[in-house]
Amino acid sequence: MALDVVRALTEGLDRLTSRNGFVFVGAFTLIAIVGNVALDSATVALEALTADLAAQTDQPQPQPLPEGATPLAVDLPGSVIALLVLGWLLAWAATSVLAVRVVASDHTEAIPDDLLSRRLTLATVNEVFARIVVLTLIGIGFVALVLPGIFLAICFYFVRPLIAIEDRNAIDAMTESWRLSRGNRIRILLLLVGAVAVYAAISIAGTLGALALSALPVVGTVISIVFAAVANVFWLAVSARAFVQFHEPVEPEPEAGGSEPDDGWDDPPGVEW
Repeated sequence: MALDVVRALTEGLDRLTSRNGFVFVGAFTLIAIVGNVALDSATVALEALTADLAAQTDQPQPQPLPEGATPLAVDLPGSVIALLVLGWLLAWAATSVLAVRVVASDHTEAIPDDLLSRRLTLATVNEVFARIVVLTLIGIGFVALVLPGIFLAICFYFVRPLIAIEDRNAIDAMTESWRLSRGNRIRILLLLVGAVAVYAAISIAGTLGALALSALPVVGTVISIVFAAVANVFWLAVSARAFVQFHEPVEPEPEAGGSEPDDGWDDPPGVEW
């Protein structure tokens, strides 16, 4: 079927502003705060280590970090920082899977237990592996000629919904996403442009809010994180609602002359629908 771009964007906004949408905004906000604490703490620890090494080898001291550059830094052991980073990445992947499942369903006010418990560990592992592979391929495509990166982003757009909703493994999801994109690649491109525009607008609003609160770097950082979480839930919701369209029943067109419909796979070679 043909992808309805406007409908996917509209439903994405509707699901973002639902009760479940706000729940996931809160979840991603908390996860991102943990991640920022870990990254800021790692940055400060690395700076201290670099300064110590420079002092021991009589090398010039490195340029200190700008004031307020790491507002969420905490003095933590390296092992704790590593665990926080790992937990942040896994929690983000698992929550992304859950968000797509819930947004793709009819539930907007509560989250059913079966969506939370169904093969979540396996889906999270596949999500992490698929993100690494897909983002690497897209990144290589952008570095090469830009257009290959855009093409790969279009073809792999439904990888996450396939993993989250249909419990596909990473490789199978990539293959099926490529197949689903055939015949809809221009529409997926338009959907990506629209989603990126809204995502960027939300992110910019968060950045402006953080800049307005530059005198309170911790508060400004948290404001920016909240807006980033809103943008992320919107992004996930749009992809999930677009994917749902491919599973809706299509009403058959009336046959002229009362002839029987032909369901055979008799398309000419090279024709993609």
